[in-house]
Parts: sequence; C-alpha cells; structure tokens
Amino acid sequence: MSSKRPPYSPLGKAFAILNILAREAKPVSAPDMCAELDLTRQTVHRLLKQLEALHFVQRDLDRERFVLGAAFTKLALTAVTGNRSGSLARAVMERLVSSIRETCNVGVLDAHEVVYIERVECDWPLRVQLAPGSRVPAYCTAIGKLMLAQLPPDKLRQFLQAVDLKPLTPNTITDSKRFGEAMEAIRQDGYAINNQEDSLGLLAIAVPILNETGGVAAGLAVHGPEVRLPRERAISLLPQLRETADVLRSVLFGND
Repeated sequence: MSSKRPPYSPLGKAFAILNILAREAKPVSAPDMCAELDLTRQTVHRLLKQLEALHFVQRDLDRERFVLGAAFTKLALTAVTGNRSGSLARAVMERLVSSIRETCNVGVLDAHEVVYIERVECDWPLRVQLAPGSRVPAYCTAIGKLMLAQLPPDKLRQFLQAVDLKPLTPNTITDSKRFGEAMEAIRQDGYAINNQEDSLGLLAIAVPILNETGGVAAGLAVHGPEVRLPRERAISLLPQLRETADVLRSVLFGND
C-alpha cells in the first residue's frame, strides 16, 4: 500500500489512472492501480468503466488488465502536432514528401474511422486534398487496415459485426473471412496497402508509428494516383517510410 496521499477529486482520480497507464510499459491490473493510488476497488473499476466507454482506456487480451485507448492516443498526437506550421513532426513529413513527391499523412483509429492528425500534400496538380481532422473509413484505407490489424481478436470481431463492409470499388474487401486473413497478412508484413479499395485509381501504403512502449500509436501513409504510385513503387518506398516513422516516434514520444 502506498503512503497516504491527499484526497483526489473525481477528475484527479481519472487523470491518475491515465498517468499510470501512460507511464507503464505493460498492461496494468485494477488491483495494482488501487494499491498505488490508495483507492477502493469499486472506485477504480467505476472509473475504468467510464474511461473505457470514452475509449481512453481499453482492456488487454487477458481482459483483466488495461492499456491506453485510441481516444487518448488521438488527443496526445493532436496536442503534439497542433501547431502544424512549426511542428517538428510536420518538418519530418515535409522532408519525406519532398523526396518521394507524394502526399503523406499520419492518422489514428477512432471507432470505425481513421482521423488524419497531420497531413502534407505533394505539389502535383493531380492529388486528393484532405485537411487534418478529416475522417475516412477504416476498413478500406491503408492506415485503417494497419490499425485494425493491431486489435485483439475480440475487438476485431466486434468491429466486423458493427461495420458494413460495403463495396466502394470492385477492390474493396467485403467478406469477413477474407478481411481477417488480410489482417493476419498485415501483422506479418508490418505494413498495409490500400490498392484502390476506397477510390478507383488511388493507391496507398502505411507503416506503424510506435509509441514509447513499442505499441502501435498511429499510422504513417503515403498515397497517390496508381499511375504514379503503382504497387511495386509503393513497396519500394518502405525503407523511407519506416525510417520516417522511426524519426516521428522520437519526435512524438522521445528517444528510447
């Protein structure tokens, strides 16, 4: 049991729980939080339930331990990259775009969609223009599939039960079994490709940006018209993408 602490306000208790999860490199159990914060089991479970409903925490695979959720990651990344004109993250992305001359973006999973946290456009007249804060479907986009592939099996099943995999193009994966197989391939490959699955003629490839504990915090993607960015060229860009993702990890989360 920890030494006696000053009383927490209700909001302070929730922030204390988030602080523990942000600090630890592994999932944390509710009893461990109770012991560190000197709070009752009922109080911690009530707060965890509320934070889980808001997607600020989520259960680990064994269901008895907790990690930070997608909403926390989105909030943290938005805060870090909020000043886009002067952000180091944007400068890193601009360097990549200057090298490969295609648009790149950073996004996170938020429920059934991907939210773009940062985005740098290329200078080609032919390009898709979307602002940071834009939302796109998760099941048929590179960052979305990359992030979905990281979900625990039960969470992925819940996603597939809740989302209509409607065909946006002939390339959209609409069968749950095929989608599950695609998720396994992404986990093994370490990258995801959107081969004209949400828009004909548009191809994208995404790699993970890891957080300080080695988990996938966000996705970094490059996309462009298939005539400029065919699958073979996209795959050839993986070394540059992964190098940029490593730099972004250092910028956003600090050095290991």
